[in-house]
Amino acid sequence: MNITIVGAGVAGLTLGYLLSKKGIPVTIIEKEDEVGGLARSFHYKNWSIDIGPHRFHTDDPVVQNFLNTTMQDLLIEIPRNSKVFFYGKHFEWPLTLKSLFQLPPALILQSVQDLMFRPRSTGESFESYVMCKYGKALTNSFFREYTEKFLKIKLDKCHRDWAETGINRATIDENVKTSSIIELLFGILSRKKIQTNFLYPKNGAIDIFPKLLSEQIVLLGGTIMTNTKVDKIIKENSLVKSIVLNSGQELETDYLLWSGCPSNLEKLIGFQTSNLTFCSTVLCNLLVEGPPPVPSQWEYFGSREIIFCRVSTNTSFNIDLAPQGYYGICAEIVCYKNDYVWKEADNLLNIIIQNLIKTKVVRNFNSIVDVHFERIGQTYPIYSIDYIEKLKAYKEKMKAVKNLLAFGRTGGFWYNNMDHSIKSSIDLADKIDKDKLSSSAPIPVNGVFRGDF
Repeated sequence: MNITIVGAGVAGLTLGYLLSKKGIPVTIIEKEDEVGGLARSFHYKNWSIDIGPHRFHTDDPVVQNFLNTTMQDLLIEIPRNSKVFFYGKHFEWPLTLKSLFQLPPALILQSVQDLMFRPRSTGESFESYVMCKYGKALTNSFFREYTEKFLKIKLDKCHRDWAETGINRATIDENVKTSSIIELLFGILSRKKIQTNFLYPKNGAIDIFPKLLSEQIVLLGGTIMTNTKVDKIIKENSLVKSIVLNSGQELETDYLLWSGCPSNLEKLIGFQTSNLTFCSTVLCNLLVEGPPPVPSQWEYFGSREIIFCRVSTNTSFNIDLAPQGYYGICAEIVCYKNDYVWKEADNLLNIIIQNLIKTKVVRNFNSIVDVHFERIGQTYPIYSIDYIEKLKAYKEKMKAVKNLLAFGRTGGFWYNNMDHSIKSSIDLADKIDKDKLSSSAPIPVNGVFRGDF
């Protein structure tokens, strides 16, 4: 019995580990040099930093138990410290009562009016959703500018699911209610402050987690092939028979579990692509001398005058990720593969540094001692206004191949956090019974799998 998993991100490695524990041998194919997907970390001469802010946080006991089992005593607990840069100031996120008094009076007045006079939702667009939930003032002063800067599409061309999902992902803690202006205001005015705690590796960066999973998979008899791509999928009737790798090697497979890009899978199978698109990210990673002027794990920057969308600070997760007396920052610039930012990011360094100094994330030019640019493809699925129809078409095509399943953040075209990927793969592994697998039987689940979310 041969099971091939494409993609060694959190979803692929979690599934591979759980199947290996069941005695089901797996082969995992990964195009990058290292495992981890978006949970990779970069290690430079004497400092390390993740691909944006990564940490463990879950309210699901199943996921928590999985982390306890796999990471054991390798985690530390850290209090949340996140911010948003708004009207030239650094605000705590989620907002606090102190933040309220720092906002422009005109915005507060308009927001209060929006409590009573918000338009009804008239469609499926992001714009209609946030206008109804948060009112005109917050829509135009924050949501519109940030989202159009981030996705490079207008609010009326973006589906409301991006708003619902994005706000949920930014809030993280289910105890913090921010799904409407009423919940946001009550949360600000509440005297009870909710303290969210995260878990993070105590002896290094976040990539300790995927590396640990990969080591366990190999110990359990699995195979992980990095720096390897699938060049061809050989299909007979409604079954995948084998895959051909960029090395020329052909691997027979009874089940193909795909956590990579949907359009790549569709092309390899011979289907017309469903035009599900992703944006990508260029990271400017800098090592800076001195303590962080604005300590935070991460901070959002919505203004179009600022080139980056988010900045994260490595020492706010683990002080040992930078030499004593220094801190590392990851400035994220969202773009599209092969656009100007993607191809010519190095030419933007002066603008990035000027913006970092302007926003007081960095004190001055001379405090920067090391700079590295990294390009990360397919970081966020773009929920265009018609994405549901495209996703439906993608799912139907995948269902036509009986031993094929697309899953995970990328394969499932799903904007999620690490805990969702872990839970989804746990759910998927529970559905695969070693005693019921055979080369003639279809996979228990096929098409596209996300889990119960």
